[in-house]
Amino acid sequence: MTQEKKSLEQQAHDLLAEGQYQPAAELYWQAAKGFQRLDKHDRAAICLAASASSRGLILGEKTFHRVATLYEEAAKEAEAALDLEYASMLYKYAAVAYERDNDNNDFSDCFFKSKETYRKFLLYDLFQVSKPKDKSSRRTLAFRFKLQQLFPFITVTIASMVWGHGERPHRTVYFGFGLILFFAMIYGFGHFSGDNGLVHPGFLQLVYFSFTTYTKVGPEKLSPVGFNQVVAVIEAFVGIFTIPLYLTGLCRKYLRY
Repeated sequence: MTQEKKSLEQQAHDLLAEGQYQPAAELYWQAAKGFQRLDKHDRAAICLAASASSRGLILGEKTFHRVATLYEEAAKEAEAALDLEYASMLYKYAAVAYERDNDNNDFSDCFFKSKETYRKFLLYDLFQVSKPKDKSSRRTLAFRFKLQQLFPFITVTIASMVWGHGERPHRTVYFGFGLILFFAMIYGFGHFSGDNGLVHPGFLQLVYFSFTTYTKVGPEKLSPVGFNQVVAVIEAFVGIFTIPLYLTGLCRKYLRY
């Protein structure tokens, strides 16, 4: 059965080399369906991607919806095969095709999935099982610290949490409220000065102070003292960057319509 699917794939490759894009695309698709039934997700992903690229050569500028759906299906197969870097690339190709077909919802979804699968790839690549050269030796789980991969993983993770890579602006709101509550609890360990000297405000007052510090909206009736001054500076600094991110993400997502 596997040999039969490989034969279909080779026939499709030969047709593609001859410039017969339509039959090549169809044979690639048939081979991919066969590999899917055999749970050979890696081969299915390659055949689906080849079918998508062949159809792109046929359709030209007319429509890219079928091309996009094939790339998206190929990305899911690559993800099932744990080839996350390849899946990320295929999701990106699907996003580009959806965008060219003016399908903004699917473009947004595939672009987000592209970034998320790349983040998973970076995470999994940090932890690898070392295979010893001597088969008689014991296998050990080793942590491979790679600075060139750790930094982009942290960057992509923060982008995912803060604004969903620009495609989930509501995450910025949740992130902001979480920070406001977090800093409010931190302020509880410090001191404030009021009209009558040092004061110890309640939690709701701390939340209000944290909100005004984060957003710079509303009067601040309390003045932080000592440790709380440092915390207030950090919160204000974070607010300066996250609030514009929300506006940028909102404009980026909804102005497409």
